[in-house]
Amino acid sequence: MKEVLIVGKGKSGLAAGRLLERKGYSVIYYDDREKTFIPENPVLVVKSPGVPSTHPIVQLFRNRGIEVIGEVEIAGRYLKGRVIGITGTNGKSTTTALVYHVLKKVWNGKVFIGGNYGIPVSDFAAETDDESISVLELSSYQIEDLKNFKCNISAVLNVTPDHLNRYRCFEEYLRAKLKLVNHTEDRIVVNRDDPSLSHLCKLKKSLTFSMKSKSADIFYSGGEVFFKNFSFDSSEFPIKGYHNIQNIMASILILASAGIDPAKAVDAMNDFKGLEHRLEHVRTLNGIVFINDSKSTNVDSLEKALLSFREVILIAGGKDKGIDFSPIKSLMKERVKKAFFIGETGKKLEKLFSDVTDAEFKSSLEEAVTSAYKSARSGDVILFSPGCSSFDMFKNFEERGKIFKQIVEELK
Repeated sequence: MKEVLIVGKGKSGLAAGRLLERKGYSVIYYDDREKTFIPENPVLVVKSPGVPSTHPIVQLFRNRGIEVIGEVEIAGRYLKGRVIGITGTNGKSTTTALVYHVLKKVWNGKVFIGGNYGIPVSDFAAETDDESISVLELSSYQIEDLKNFKCNISAVLNVTPDHLNRYRCFEEYLRAKLKLVNHTEDRIVVNRDDPSLSHLCKLKKSLTFSMKSKSADIFYSGGEVFFKNFSFDSSEFPIKGYHNIQNIMASILILASAGIDPAKAVDAMNDFKGLEHRLEHVRTLNGIVFINDSKSTNVDSLEKALLSFREVILIAGGKDKGIDFSPIKSLMKERVKKAFFIGETGKKLEKLFSDVTDAEFKSSLEEAVTSAYKSARSGDVILFSPGCSSFDMFKNFEERGKIFKQIVEELK
């Protein structure tokens, strides 16, 4: 029996192993935390997204001339039907969920969702058929391992500095994201407002969305979204915020490219409630609004959150990924009444922003929430938008957000 080595025993690696076993392969798993037998000459090596290309096991087999691919790549070899790939530094989960939500309501065939969005592609690839549509959220880690994988439609929502603890510079991170364009056959949806993506807007197969330019294929102006001879009031949607208007516009272009009538798509979006930990309203207590934006893991997502509110008391900070926060100093001065910083970056952020707002470092999330509540007045928004990853204090952003909500719910 042909042997395949899976490097990494996270959910993506295990899903790839299950798929390959169903296809008749003998699967061996390697994980740094365990002592594992390593085969001499596997027919294929599949690495989990979290395993960097510089890993010694990956390098070992590449030097031997053995093919090394990622989990999405191997799953793609068994995908049927149409594939939509969505990437971006921010907004990709909401856009992926929104497109899936609409397709589930208006498409007659099977619809699947996965990738970086919870479910590895390998878990459903074998269930797809010629009429199905797979909506995939794809991270830079997943895209950098693509080889022959193809999307019919892709979207690049934005690319701003992130994951600089894995990539040597922003340009390397950008290249990883934009590799998806080379794996797209029919249509690319692009953010016209992102200067890093300006060259993509000139491609014949591109459709663009914009908050600023009326020359985009879909654009926002005066509270309305305009697309061809169709327009609608963005304030009617249950999901709020500057960034969600962008996500809605991108979703409409993706769905239109898939043959879905824009009016039907907008109608189907009206009961989409948004995702947990994305500008999620937790509670209003004594006129003070608590917002959980724990998914905010970089400065761009923090900026979008601040653009969505005024009279903000901010709680931010977390693991240091080497990102520069100074570009949002003016916005902090304009929107933030007081800021409480936590985690590995807490003291650095306190020092950076102390000249534009009242800033304090707190040793725990609970202390920050309690202090924010004590300093707030009716009409204020206590915004938990860390702008950093969670791994210095929490298992992941979901755990971080749940703990924030628990602390808020216990306030008297």
